[in-house]
Amino acid sequence: PVFLSPALPTELLWHILHHCAFPSTLIICSSRAEFLSTVSRQIQHQQQPPPEPSRGAEYEEAAEGGQEARPEEGTPPRPQTSSTADARATQLLAAPLYQVAVARHICVVFTPTVSHLRAYLSVFSVADSKVSAPPSPADNNSSSSSGSTAPKEALLLFYGLLDLHRNTSEWSVQGISNTAAILVETARRIGFQAVVVEPRARGEAHTEELLGEHMPILSGSARRAGPNLEGSGWTGRAVDVRCVLERWFRFQPGNW
Repeated sequence: PVFLSPALPTELLWHILHHCAFPSTLIICSSRAEFLSTVSRQIQHQQQPPPEPSRGAEYEEAAEGGQEARPEEGTPPRPQTSSTADARATQLLAAPLYQVAVARHICVVFTPTVSHLRAYLSVFSVADSKVSAPPSPADNNSSSSSGSTAPKEALLLFYGLLDLHRNTSEWSVQGISNTAAILVETARRIGFQAVVVEPRARGEAHTEELLGEHMPILSGSARRAGPNLEGSGWTGRAVDVRCVLERWFRFQPGNW
């Protein structure tokens, strides 16, 4: 099992469409409405034009010298750059034929609570999936001319596993370990590669901050509030998230 660095929703969807194969299953650890709302807000934010840099100081300096502000000779113009995440979000909206064809064969499940997730995993079976298999490569005449490509893995991918437990009674070593045990056992039983990815805010890559969070040993532990709600902690012993996850997962950077 692998724990990848946090990703934006559009980065996750891009990764699945280009690096996963049937019968991969994506488990979104939130409600459908909440996830779609997050994706919509992110795409809208990415489509907004970036603010132009202020040139007030440049003109003031030129005015003091009695000269008009001009770019220095030999200085190339600043290119209009666009981040990889913005470009991928735009292509997701465009929905090319390849993207639509691949998406039809990826199973997506929404589990809004820890109980929903554990119950789904306990009875999960590839044979029960309603997602149809893609055509066999042997039936595709163009496959022979495209050359040999690396085979894609079938993944059991979880998005927002820690967020699902946070701010609930299951936010503890006991709660996370119980879910991780079911997750790993399910992936091994069906022969999938288990992968966990946490959501991140735009422009923030907070892997170390995420793994450095504290949680109590037992489920249902109470918080000890500090003055003005600052310096609060858990009653009893608490450990880092990293200490819990490293018993079940290998940490790797995501391909985004």
